[in-house]
Amino acid sequence: MVASRRTGSGGAGLLAAFVLSLAPASAQTAPELPPSLAEEIERDHTADAVEGRSLTDTAMARASAAYTAGDYDSALLHAQRASAGGEARGATLAGHIRLHGLAGEPDDEAAVRWLQRAADMGEPDALVILARLAEAGRGGLSSWQAREFLSQAAELGDPRGALEYALYIKERGDPGAASVALDWFRLAAESGLSDAYREYAIALDQWPHGPRDPARARPWYERAGRAGDAASAMEAGLMYRAGDGGPADPARGAELIQIAAELGLPEAMGRHAFLLFQGVGDAPPEPERAASWARRGAEAGDPEAQFILAYALATGDGVTRDLERAYFWVRRAGFTREEAVVDNPDRQRLQAALERALPETAVARIESEAMAAAGSF
Repeated sequence: MVASRRTGSGGAGLLAAFVLSLAPASAQTAPELPPSLAEEIERDHTADAVEGRSLTDTAMARASAAYTAGDYDSALLHAQRASAGGEARGATLAGHIRLHGLAGEPDDEAAVRWLQRAADMGEPDALVILARLAEAGRGGLSSWQAREFLSQAAELGDPRGALEYALYIKERGDPGAASVALDWFRLAAESGLSDAYREYAIALDQWPHGPRDPARARPWYERAGRAGDAASAMEAGLMYRAGDGGPADPARGAELIQIAAELGLPEAMGRHAFLLFQGVGDAPPEPERAASWARRGAEAGDPEAQFILAYALATGDGVTRDLERAYFWVRRAGFTREEAVVDNPDRQRLQAALERALPETAVARIESEAMAAAGSF
């Protein structure tokens, strides 16, 4: 069973879900902060005035402390004071609080006023939020303004703004703007923004309006994978093993697939198990580790891992032999999440062999269990 090298495409803007949630936030579930505010509050959430700190800095520190404590009324008050002193993040925080109804009812128009003030002071996150609100026609904004806001955010040199603008252009599918989008993806990625690594790789490799250049994409998939993106680690691993986008490097590919498995990607668990059964390079096979990874992937719903686990249980390779459990997993491997039958000759041969070895009553019982389990994934 061979995994596809294609592991997904780019998503919508990074702040879209945060912005477009219409439900007021509860005190227990405050919405995610924009990145610059999250960094501000993490760095400086003390309300203590320090020698040499300006009134504006003190107001922002108090806003951060109040927000961290869940005192959103006080956070709003201090954020407004910080904004009055010229602190753009104070205006962004005030807009965030008003947008999500953390101090009173949600008020899109009030939020837009504060966010616009922050944008006028050169705050990229405020521009990104304004763009998403404009796309949704909220707060008195119009959809045509979204591109203008994102363009401004990118032109400020902010990596997140560059990524958001590139995604906006890409999502609209304009072939004439492809080079512009690629330039902004590159700027964001080369600035060290880990979220941009995968998006740039996909734009280089899979985007119909991009260059379709796996050689340029492969190192960016690898960087994204090593930065913690499981799908990118899997993508890079398969590319290195296949020699796609450059010389083949099976050992490096296996390492990246292992990273993807350790990051929790079910299909990587199955492929990692397969490689452990085979042995990579000069390394001998490791059937016990292989069976353990196959079980993890099988329980997470990966058909390849389910087949490998079934094989291990049927042969006793790396695990105690158990024909009934082997039959359960070979049957599970035959159904997708949509309950369609997977046509795989190796799986079918193993299934037939187990059906000959087991009593008919056991076959019927286990088949029923496997079909029921298929619907629970």
